[in-house]
Amino acid sequence: MGFKIEDMRKKATPKIATLIKDGVIKKEDALDWLRTIHEIRFFEEKVFDLLGQNIIKGASHLYAGEEAVATGAMAAIEKGDVIGSTHRGHGHCGAVGNKYAQTEEERQTHWNRMMAELMGKETGYCKGRGGSMHIADVDKCHNIGSTGIVGGNQPTAVGAALAEKYKKTGKVVLSFFGDGSTNTGTFHESMNMASTIDVPLVAIVENNLYGMSVPFFASEVKGAGRASNVEDIAQRAAAYDVPAMIVDGQDVVAVFIAIREAAEYARKNNKMMMVEAKCYRWYGHSRSDPRAYRTKEEEAKWREKDPITVLSDKLLAEKLATEEDLRAIRDKAEKTIEDSTQFGIDSAWPDPAELANDVYVEESYPQSLIEAEKKSAVKALEATDAFEAALKTIEGKSKKEITEKSKAKIKDEYGVNVLMMKEVIAEAQAEEMRRDKNVIIEGEDVGLYGGAYGATKGLVDEFGTDRVIDTAISEAAIVGSAVGAAIRGLRPIAELMYVDFITIAMDQLMHNGAFNRYMFGGHAKVPMVVRSEGGVGRCIAAHHSKSLEPWLMNIPGLYVVMPSTPYDAKGLLKAAIRSDNPVVFIEHKATYGQMGAVPTDEYIIPLGVADIKRQGKDATIVTYSRQTMFALQAAKELAEKYGIDAEVIDLRTLKPLDIDTVARSVRKTGRLITVCESFVMCGSGAEINRRLFEYKYEDGRTGFDYLDAAPLNLGAADVPPPMSEPLELASIPSVEKIVAAVRSLV
Repeated sequence: MGFKIEDMRKKATPKIATLIKDGVIKKEDALDWLRTIHEIRFFEEKVFDLLGQNIIKGASHLYAGEEAVATGAMAAIEKGDVIGSTHRGHGHCGAVGNKYAQTEEERQTHWNRMMAELMGKETGYCKGRGGSMHIADVDKCHNIGSTGIVGGNQPTAVGAALAEKYKKTGKVVLSFFGDGSTNTGTFHESMNMASTIDVPLVAIVENNLYGMSVPFFASEVKGAGRASNVEDIAQRAAAYDVPAMIVDGQDVVAVFIAIREAAEYARKNNKMMMVEAKCYRWYGHSRSDPRAYRTKEEEAKWREKDPITVLSDKLLAEKLATEEDLRAIRDKAEKTIEDSTQFGIDSAWPDPAELANDVYVEESYPQSLIEAEKKSAVKALEATDAFEAALKTIEGKSKKEITEKSKAKIKDEYGVNVLMMKEVIAEAQAEEMRRDKNVIIEGEDVGLYGGAYGATKGLVDEFGTDRVIDTAISEAAIVGSAVGAAIRGLRPIAELMYVDFITIAMDQLMHNGAFNRYMFGGHAKVPMVVRSEGGVGRCIAAHHSKSLEPWLMNIPGLYVVMPSTPYDAKGLLKAAIRSDNPVVFIEHKATYGQMGAVPTDEYIIPLGVADIKRQGKDATIVTYSRQTMFALQAAKELAEKYGIDAEVIDLRTLKPLDIDTVARSVRKTGRLITVCESFVMCGSGAEINRRLFEYKYEDGRTGFDYLDAAPLNLGAADVPPPMSEPLELASIPSVEKIVAAVRSLV
């Protein structure tokens, strides 16, 4: 089925009695729909009141008036199906929680935890860390969460649907979002990706006609703007060649019928369908919104189509309930919310001592592994030095022959392979994909082309297009879908061709990836890797040459890894893929052809453990990525020409940062030089200094106390990376600059 729009409003909605007769629902289901709608309404009215009393703080975007959409949609899906919510998500969380509540006690507990969360209490679903805009029961209700960024939840829903398809669970994903989000870039990226890779997604547009104060299409108020020239958002499904429906979002029965059909289509065909629910929010965008952009007459007209009134009238007309029954349902719902309010008020505040809990999944490595890896690192460096020496002495008819002979010599003498950086990155991914079927790769040109730098070459041949997925140029969708897939049990590797492009995906990486675990009370894991490359060295100017790791180090919840050698790259990447935390893994574009020794046996390198690449006693050079090679060359020159014995520490992992190794070295040398290719202002060098200054030794002294001279930070100049080679080279630290810096301190 390609694009078509079915306007369900033009068709007769089946009677509730007919649905009961046909065995689609039970009478109790229809009555419970009304109770759920009432509970959501009372909840929102209570929240509005508590905001005025400052008992609930912060922003709240109320769902009152739209209750039929959430209620009908949740009734239409199966248990185990997945939902993704928005900043206006109380209704989604409320309705899906009712779906999973088996007893009255469980139902009350559900609403208790919702109200407590909005009050910021420990007993809330997210332990008070998420609040109104980030409320979800991610454990029991298969809710991948809500986001405060308009449109920000769409890519994660696509990834969740990808995971369900890949795992062959038969489950579908409902992605709820408002009309305002359909004008964002993530909407297009997400819908396009969902349609091109074919995933079981039902995209539910809750069109309440206004994006904050701007009418989506039209308003009777003079001077009001317009967000779109298209009245029916469903028309946009034409761009993705997917079917769409328009439904009366005030009628829970109509919503139930539409979502049931859409979910069945998505489940059966592993394809997307779009459903536009025309609805109306009673309140403004938030409590402070005076609603000047719409008329009182318009509001009164929509009030006539109140979801409570619509469903109540149906139940009465079909003699499925009496006025007394309806009052009883209303009273029970009101009591549930009143009790939940008291529960929230009586609940304890979170303990400030637990402020930093659940930012990361705690990871540790056996000390034996750490010690063994130190020996492996030394051997790899020695073997690499021997290989480089062999290249200068072995004779052959061509460079290729000399290289192969040198490799064979090292293999014979050291028992290791000598490979290029790009080869070990592909090898590490292949090994982890063989080890764990839940590891997948997605990104631009990763499949048939093998990656812009050959780092995924050959993988699609072995693992197929289900696991090595070529995507459109859609960085936000690539990263966001990886987040959603990770939450739903996969271990995705998302490749961004250049780290510069991570700026386009920062919302997804930060708000949905890095913050997810903490924001939802530690109930989720996001085991994903974003692979990219950065740095200068290819004369491709400012938009393809930056080193943005300080930006990434600044984000709580994120790991940042930057290898300097093929040995490090393989071991660190394998560890990153196995990590339960989101990891950004940045290679340097100038190192893909760099060759180095790599063990033939299985190995990983623990994240957060630095490597002392060269022992020394006079000065400590702390660096990472390609600058490690520059630092080693500088240390050699310092020793041979000036008798200065410099220690070179390769951090390898910038976050978590191994400050212990740095501190031990500075205690010995008394001098610190940081060398980075990122901009020096607010850069990683400054952060290393801060951590050292605050470091406490067992003797009570600080890192600052052990410095015999002011530390020096070498980094990129405060200029965008230039294209011209002489300028490009001048913009970053060099061997000569490192030598001069160390000499100035010693």
